[in-house]
Amino acid sequence: MHLPLNAGRPRGAAGGLIGWILGSLARNWDLLSQMVMTDLRGRYVGSSLGLFWSVIHPLVMIIIYTLVFSRVMGARLPGTVDRYAYSIYLCSGLLPWMAFQELVQRSTTIFPDNAGLVRKVAFPKVVLYGFVTLSSAINFGLAVGVFVLVLGLSGHLLPATALLWLPLVALQLGFALGLGMIMSVLHVFVRDTAQLVSVLLQVWFWMTPIVYVDTILPAWAQRAELLNPLFVFSAAHRSVVLSGTLPTLASTAGLGALTVVTLAAGLALYRRFRADILDEL
Repeated sequence: MHLPLNAGRPRGAAGGLIGWILGSLARNWDLLSQMVMTDLRGRYVGSSLGLFWSVIHPLVMIIIYTLVFSRVMGARLPGTVDRYAYSIYLCSGLLPWMAFQELVQRSTTIFPDNAGLVRKVAFPKVVLYGFVTLSSAINFGLAVGVFVLVLGLSGHLLPATALLWLPLVALQLGFALGLGMIMSVLHVFVRDTAQLVSVLLQVWFWMTPIVYVDTILPAWAQRAELLNPLFVFSAAHRSVVLSGTLPTLASTAGLGALTVVTLAAGLALYRRFRADILDEL
């Protein structure tokens, strides 16, 4: 099957790629939804609270970060006296990062982890990518629900424009999926890839101003951060969540183009080596 991309027409390329992905998911929606539910239940199989643990984990994390940084360390954002502002700043970048990290890591090992399904000729293997993406998105949605609840209890309300946070996160997850697809193919042939990805994600996390503000960096490092796509994503998240300010059209277009290119590269690599993947497993 030919991937409907046209290098000379970026808009058509983006539309063709998105249409192909959505079409594939729609054709296998029943299988996809069943796999997602099985995955979510399987994480806490045998536990008394079951899926409720998906709410408990982000709740505890948010409370700890809020208490540690706002109360114990007394962290404050420059230019504000709100003692919870730093916690909001932190969570608005940390929650999307956690979804990004989960999706990249799970996608990297997706073929060995599901070798039994991959070996079945009739199984639509591209569904594996959809299932880990939806699973990560659901976990993010639960974490955001807890985040909004905690904000409400602390007397804070997100601006109406914060609804645009979700499309931005969806864009970041698309970027994560593209990277994960590339790494998943490499991991089949080079089994050290998963460990390398884990290390690189740790380095990338601390190179991105998520737990610290970028203003503490020297001027040259602040300029260099503009080349870091996760810094641009994080800045857009914080802009929408903290102040209700929309990211610039140029930055949004740049992130969109990067996501499309990464997805196209990941999909092309998968389609090129999908027969070899089966042989290697």
